[in-house]
Amino acid sequence: MEIKILSSEDVEFKEKDVQAAFEKDLSKLEDGLEFISSEFETATGRIDTLAFDSNNGNPVFIEYKRRGEFDKDALIQLMDYLSWFARDKNRIDSLEKNIRKHKPDIDYFEPTIRLICVVTDIDDRIRNAVYAIANPVKIFSYMVARDTANNVVLVPKLVLDNEDVELQTQLVTSEAELLKKHPHLHDVVATLKEHLERDGAFSYTTAHSFRFKKERVFAKVHFRKDCVMLELRVGKGKVVSDPDFKYWRQGDSPWGWTHIYPSKGISEKVIKWIAEARSFASATEDEDIEETPPA
Repeated sequence: MEIKILSSEDVEFKEKDVQAAFEKDLSKLEDGLEFISSEFETATGRIDTLAFDSNNGNPVFIEYKRRGEFDKDALIQLMDYLSWFARDKNRIDSLEKNIRKHKPDIDYFEPTIRLICVVTDIDDRIRNAVYAIANPVKIFSYMVARDTANNVVLVPKLVLDNEDVELQTQLVTSEAELLKKHPHLHDVVATLKEHLERDGAFSYTTAHSFRFKKERVFAKVHFRKDCVMLELRVGKGKVVSDPDFKYWRQGDSPWGWTHIYPSKGISEKVIKWIAEARSFASATEDEDIEETPPA
């Protein structure tokens, strides 16, 4: 149901109320977020919400703070949890098992943990700190309002994303540095770029991947141990019954992915998918459009 905000409300919420409101529908924060567990226990404390990013395969830790509480506390807590998992690979393996227990149909698990803070406001020190964190971090603010059914609702707004290409200048890895880490994949990436960078499309690097963009991002190249993972925004249902191409969210997404191995090269059907994704990037449809930079 479409929510039309009628008025802002001066209502005090407990932190648990804020948490419960968003856990009912995590897609309010981001399309593709799936709830796994509340108050997920670790040796250093309890993560408010453990979620799974069904678009990219990442575990997601979410912390909430109500109005009047310090936004830095949420970030510090998340970094504490992240550090605990990073110190022992067995903990990541255990986390994956826990997530798969709740979501047995997961196609792909990416162990890089994403962090989300839901707070009322952030200051410049928090902004600067977030851009120094290598893991993906998003910070949302929220307002309390009433919808057309006179229900009190929490309305989130993305205020910071450390993967935003226009703001994340400190963490961008150069193309040469990225390829230096994966020399055995250099040739297949170079060939992929030849096909992806056509018709006005261009690429840029993040800390861990290549992204390809026209009016919007339409392709991402991630490095794996023995292959590259090519994500393409081809549109829902455009690739039919092909075992080499898997859509995110069991087909309910315009994004999908395939693996490309250096020994096999790039097939004609992959070249066709690339052309379709590049064409779809110019479409006027606005589903899953990449978020614009915060003001």
